Amino acid sequence: MNEMKGMEQGILAQESWALAVEGVIALIIGFLILFWPPAVVSITIVVGAFAFVWGIFALVSSIKADKGRRWVLILEGVCGIILGLILLAWPGKSTLVIMWLIMIWLVVIGIFRIVGGFALPKGDASKGLLIVNGFLALIIGVLLLCLPFLTAVITMAILIAFYAIFSGITLISLAFVAKSVRGQTAT
Repeated sequence: MNEMKGMEQGILAQESWALAVEGVIALIIGFLILFWPPAVVSITIVVGAFAFVWGIFALVSSIKADKGRRWVLILEGVCGIILGLILLAWPGKSTLVIMWLIMIWLVVIGIFRIVGGFALPKGDASKGLLIVNGFLALIIGVLLLCLPFLTAVITMAILIAFYAIFSGITLISLAFVAKSVRGQTAT
């Protein structure tokens, strides 16, 4: 029984470093967008770089994740890398398409994080943070999808900046929770 409890507590402990790096990158991007209001093309480049890096970290995290979460992380990673490459390849030509992709990406990442959070065991301290992060992405994605395009351009920058900042804070918090869990399971 004690062995099972240790396995349950260590689910996110394996990927604490990736969560921390992803959180720091999200904070940097959030503050960059918030305090340096870039043009739409610059926003798409920044978001494309974030989605690409986030996808790589999700794939790397999937290597050591338990089998129940591995497929979610792999799918998250592939979606992030594909979106990132699309955004980086054609930032100026297809702003409308890029806007829709960002909005859909927020909905998809929100769903994956909610599913991933609910897949964690009841006693896992990171469960709530992951679910809240997912709901925030889902809400922002749906809000942007419901706005008229011209309004969405301005609102997108603000909402993505706040999402990136909040996401960075929750991901860094998750990393600390996971690291403390790792310390508890080692003893």
